[in-house]
Amino acid sequence: MNLNEIKELLNKYNAGALKKYGQNFLINDHVLETIANTLKDQFKNVIEIGPGLGSLTRYLVTTYDKVLAFEIDPKMVEILDDTIKEENFRVVEKDILKVSIEQEINNYFDNKEICLIANLPYYITTPIMLKVLEEAPSIKSMVIMIQKEVAERFLGKPNTKDYNSLSVLIQTYMDVSKVIEVSKNSFYPAPEVTSTVIKLTRKEKTNYQIDNEELFLKVNRLMFKQRRKTIVNNLKDIYNKESILDILNKLNISETARSESLSVEQIINFSNELNKIL
Repeated sequence: MNLNEIKELLNKYNAGALKKYGQNFLINDHVLETIANTLKDQFKNVIEIGPGLGSLTRYLVTTYDKVLAFEIDPKMVEILDDTIKEENFRVVEKDILKVSIEQEINNYFDNKEICLIANLPYYITTPIMLKVLEEAPSIKSMVIMIQKEVAERFLGKPNTKDYNSLSVLIQTYMDVSKVIEVSKNSFYPAPEVTSTVIKLTRKEKTNYQIDNEELFLKVNRLMFKQRRKTIVNNLKDIYNKESILDILNKLNISETARSESLSVEQIINFSNELNKIL
């Protein structure tokens, strides 16, 4: 949909872009088509989160066999119900953070190979990603538009300002690549930030053996709790300092190292060594 069509639709339904839901409507057809087509040769079924007025949805229903959308705004649900009549589309008026995604998948889709395609609400990007990772193993790949700064963290490499616990978490379980960058002018209303579309594919298994996943997740969070502190200082209040130093020495990591200097593999190895002595 172009800008005039979006304005007419909002006026017809007495609706607007609500800040509390992070609504900015995409009006760039090239970007919409790129997002919709990225996974079309790999998947037949797709979940969309936050479809809004349905600009992207209109591409999805003509590209995929079945489309299931989750929308929290009742006004947007009304518009979607009225304007998208394809039989392969269903919109659910629910908060994605409060539903069992896997159960919804089981209820709606026959083929359990599912992808997720969405222009995610930026204010809840991370909670959504964590929920999908932890609770929806049927979602094998994602193409999502997110805030550029968050995308750079997903793609972040050691010894850069963008590398943090989120980088480690995402890269442990998913392969990540950049698809396209999207300017502010591609939206109505225009957001204050530039956006990036990224593709994420769930790894069949992690590249490295994780002996205790719960411990790894905890250690990863704690290591980056305060970026300017060393690993030892971030962990010593929870774990024995001498044990931490012993592990660092065993892994040939400096006792003064900060977490941002460690690779994903080194952080996993650290958690595995810590698991042996707990």
